[in-house]
Amino acid sequence: MIADRRRSGPAAALLALTLASLACKEDSEPVSTDICASGRRWIGDDTGNVEMSPGTDCIGCHLSTDGPLLMAAGTVYGVTDNASQIENHCYGLEGVDVELEGSDGRIWTTKSNRAGNFYFDGDPSWLAKPYVARFRYTTADGTLANPQMVQALPSYGGCARCHDSRAAATPELSPGDPNFVDPVDGLFAR
Repeated sequence: MIADRRRSGPAAALLALTLASLACKEDSEPVSTDICASGRRWIGDDTGNVEMSPGTDCIGCHLSTDGPLLMAAGTVYGVTDNASQIENHCYGLEGVDVELEGSDGRIWTTKSNRAGNFYFDGDPSWLAKPYVARFRYTTADGTLANPQMVQALPSYGGCARCHDSRAAATPELSPGDPNFVDPVDGLFAR
């Protein structure tokens, strides 16, 4: 005879309620477009969700917390001054084609997810620096946009380190230093 292993009673009800609440937990919420241009922001913790922490230095966080290695990563925002978007944990633009071309000629491509996040799995050393970043997307009015990174010497694949309008420059470091930061107001050129 096979024993029935289903649980019943108060312990089973508590377990079912706990599992249901975890399954229904939202990591993001809708907000006014006055707060987030996208109308959505991240409210979850560091869970490993690919929509996690838009606008932050993904590579730096992954390296400091023993997260999965990322060769390059960032969030695509549709605004030039992204400080309020980052401070409010706002989602960026979904569906943007992201292309990186390393100094060795190798090309890497991906697409931004619902949070505007994009990432390339792998060791940061795999991306030959300096590199060029290109983006392709269609604007709300139907115009095809092809912005390209204009910074000449990127030495780090964590985009938020420099592409954060609040970033502090580090003129005491050389451009080849992975900790070098040279923030710019106009992040991309069409």
